[in-house]
Amino acid sequence: MMNIAQYTDSLVARGKCNFTLVEAQQALGKSRAATILSIEHLRHQGKVATPAKGFYVIVMPEYRRYGCLPAEYFIPHLMQSWNEPYYVCLVSAAAYHGASHQQSQVFQVMLSRNRKPISCSQVKVRFFKKSGIEQTPTQHISTRYSRLVVSTPEATAVDLVNYMNQSGGLNRVVTILDELQESMRPEELTKLAISDSKDFWKQRLGYLLEKLGANELAESIYQILQQKKGMRTVLLDPSYRAESREIYNKNSRWKIIENSSFESDL
Repeated sequence: MMNIAQYTDSLVARGKCNFTLVEAQQALGKSRAATILSIEHLRHQGKVATPAKGFYVIVMPEYRRYGCLPAEYFIPHLMQSWNEPYYVCLVSAAAYHGASHQQSQVFQVMLSRNRKPISCSQVKVRFFKKSGIEQTPTQHISTRYSRLVVSTPEATAVDLVNYMNQSGGLNRVVTILDELQESMRPEELTKLAISDSKDFWKQRLGYLLEKLGANELAESIYQILQQKKGMRTVLLDPSYRAESREIYNKNSRWKIIENSSFESDL
């Protein structure tokens, strides 16, 4: 019968980086308490970490200074363990599409419900809630130990303007969009604009893309907005609400109240 070190070595040899308490207990043939004691022995040596209850990652030597594996390696396996639909989102997703100038210190994941953030030594994961996430266009990106579900460049741009505060504010979003535009396709933006009845994100995203010189992308959104009647005027930065809107300029094309200035860091 193998011991815990032999068990984790066998997993790594098969290209796996994680296991659950139940899986370890079955492999070792021990009681729950004895299995936990064995795992704790490795955890104190820094060879195993616990990002979630009953879920363990095998920390290879090159990552032990961080106290955990990078989130991109274990998040798909953890989501499978939780039976939770997900996708990597916002600033984290943008980095996979080449917008790496503004990398996040926290790995950002979209779920269909609220969950508490994960803190595994220096590795941090934050979850965001969004209804109907299965409708969000995604793609798969392979890593050393996983196959990540990541929002497409176009869906990432939409989320960035919808979760502007959580993405670091207007200036950071603009900088990310400035890089992200190179990976975005007008036809995919058109599909997203058609499939969603809400206009406010289309106004904000189209306006920002136009200001960044991505005219073809902006126009793909504008053509859909043109088909709508009674489009309401919205604030560019929804986090800042002044008592009077009259003090700001209004962009008539996008029906945007320019209540905040911005610039790309690029």
